[in-house]
Amino acid sequence: MIESIYVWIIFILLISAGYVYYIYKTLSEKIALKQSKEIAYRLMLYAEKNFETDKEKFQWVAQKFYETTSSSIKDLITQDMIEDFLQETYDEMKEVLNN
Repeated sequence: MIESIYVWIIFILLISAGYVYYIYKTLSEKIALKQSKEIAYRLMLYAEKNFETDKEKFQWVAQKFYETTSSSIKDLITQDMIEDFLQETYDEMKEVLNN
């Protein structure tokens, strides 16, 4: 009887620990995404003020954003993924400013 109580306690602790870990990972990913978007916004504003063509602006922002990315993340993502992220971020910002 006592052994089965310990099994249930361990089971509940494991489930609780898993849930806490899930929350931690989810929050840290959201924070990282928010920080990435803030960096992208700042780069876009700078490019808007200092470059003429949209192509120059986008290329500069993509290059600088890639340079600010940590080397461990660079191993996991491609330049195309960064460009897609930047385009989505730009579209979100544009939509917010138009409303």
